[in-house]
Amino acid sequence: MSMYETNDGRFPTDMHVWTPYPLPDGDAYWELDWPWLRGTVLGQTGPDEWHIVIDAPEVRECCDSYEWSPACFRAYGALRPVAKPTPEVH
Repeated sequence: MSMYETNDGRFPTDMHVWTPYPLPDGDAYWELDWPWLRGTVLGQTGPDEWHIVIDAPEVRECCDSYEWSPACFRAYGALRPVAKPTPEVH
């Protein structure tokens, strides 16, 4: 049994996205001032909310020789798809 709702397809599971997230040593208090960092959709948790793991190396933490990345919940308006690279034409 999944803890996630059925994904409506706007941000599919495992999709790479941009989302605002505060830097550990940053001085930006308000979400509007946070940098947009890359993340991955873990699942959809509500009609307009997704669980995101932040993939940016600047927010990764180490504890007991284990490295982990933080996760957050974001609404539709706080997510942007990462553009797929265009194939090179020779």
